[in-house]
Amino acid sequence: MRRLLAAERVRFGHRRDLWLLMILVPVVMGLLFLNEFDRTVQGIHSVLNFDVGGGQPDPDFLAQVQAQIRQESLAQLPAFAFPANLVRMATGPIEVILLALYLSIALVAGEFEWGTVRTIHLTANRGAVLAFRIVLVVGLVLTALIVGLLIGTVLPFFMSIDGTPLQQYAGPTPDLVAALALRVLIILPFISIPVLISVISRSTGVSFLLTILVFVVDLAMTGTPFWRDGPAPWVPALTISGSISRLLGDETTPLAAVAPGWTSVVALIAWSLLPVLAAIGLFRRQDLNE
Repeated sequence: MRRLLAAERVRFGHRRDLWLLMILVPVVMGLLFLNEFDRTVQGIHSVLNFDVGGGQPDPDFLAQVQAQIRQESLAQLPAFAFPANLVRMATGPIEVILLALYLSIALVAGEFEWGTVRTIHLTANRGAVLAFRIVLVVGLVLTALIVGLLIGTVLPFFMSIDGTPLQQYAGPTPDLVAALALRVLIILPFISIPVLISVISRSTGVSFLLTILVFVVDLAMTGTPFWRDGPAPWVPALTISGSISRLLGDETTPLAAVAPGWTSVVALIAWSLLPVLAAIGLFRRQDLNE
């Protein structure tokens, strides 16, 4: 294990593109959070500064309407205050998902293109080496996510709206750990599937193309009306995109009516583990001299 770790340190240390991505992704997470907050504040101001036409309205009625609108508008702010903002930042982070795709393909398919797969994997247990590489990818992605969330932890304490500190709108988030764990689970299929495709294709370019195709097909299967009108309307809750939609949506969504949340959790776990097991099994039987 130490030998594998030392080899990965040497290899990762020479990949400037990976270092750059590991730095940029958390920064992008923070910038996107600030941009979303700014757009929300602008929307609140536009609503609060509405113009009442049609003459002079009753002052009491106008004050009541303004108070109601202000209360409804400011209700958006607790989601940007710590710790609720961590869940918001970790929900559908496209930059983290893109990092997961890139690392999975670059660090697995790249071995075949560089030819290092012959010199490294022939001197060690193939399954252990690939498993360690997958663990490394997961660790790098989680590190980028955690650093981004650490940035998100600090930012709300320096933000305000109309002179009022944002943290004054903070509220309790009792399910914070479970919510963050769920969002980590959502990211894992975007590592396991590219790894399997990389082992099959042995090409970085082909792996990217096939990975995109797989997820497009997944989206198409989730959105097709065939399932909704057929005898098995719960099938979309088992796809990757459907599972994510089911778990991140509320209980009023169509999928919630036909499939309990635990089925989508099990589906995501399967999408995270089965491709990895298949990739390891296939890699152990491949002829690496081809």
